Amino acid sequence: MEPLYFRIYGDYQGPGPVFYGRDECPWLAEIERHWRTIRAEFEDFHYHRGQGLTESYIPDDVEVRGWRSINFVTYLHWYGANCARFPKTVAILRDIPHLTSAFVNLLEPHAKLPPHNGDTNTTYRCHLGLIVPSEGPECGLLVGGERRGWREGEAFAFNEAYRHTVWNDTDRDRVVLVFDVMKPEYRPRKRRICGAVLGAITVTMLETRFPPLRRLPAVLRRTLHRALAVAATAVLVLRGERVVGPGAVG
Repeated sequence: MEPLYFRIYGDYQGPGPVFYGRDECPWLAEIERHWRTIRAEFEDFHYHRGQGLTESYIPDDVEVRGWRSINFVTYLHWYGANCARFPKTVAILRDIPHLTSAFVNLLEPHAKLPPHNGDTNTTYRCHLGLIVPSEGPECGLLVGGERRGWREGEAFAFNEAYRHTVWNDTDRDRVVLVFDVMKPEYRPRKRRICGAVLGAITVTMLETRFPPLRRLPAVLRRTLHRALAVAATAVLVLRGERVVGPGAVG
């Protein structure tokens, strides 16, 4: 089994493929069957009713504009208010075994996300194209040195731990459903791993708000991460798989 990787440990070195085969991810075909339902629910929420999205959380200390989302679940922490607004989408997501995170992500025209490592190597990061302004080079994803574009109604899975970047050089929004599924070898420790990811995100958030924390010795940084991971895991265990709310959008 590959050792656990978290973003706070630096660049991910592999091993493993960048993109995963569809035979390894049978839920991709199932989610594709429902793409029009998911897209229609999003369009009704955002474009027809004018409900806003929130700026996507970026744990790194960089400025990114035009990258917005609505979150349904983040490493087993569910957002009750958001789920209530997307009942059809959430029902579809809940049928995916070992789902850990899910959100709809919008990248505005001429926006891009700078190169970064993902949170962990323990999940399959999946994208389902909902609104794709171009299948050409002006809109795409570069991960681990491999480029991939989106197509409406099609899904793929990749290892988000590799350094990657996303761009939309068109004049229209690009919208995808993003979700994570725990890999088989890590599923017996699903809650502990999700708690560790939440702990790592919290460490980065604290370092962004309080830069002197970045000067902590590595041993103290890992100790802080372990303490926060234990606390987050305890909360997940107490909540189980329940949707909690009301929760804020995003």
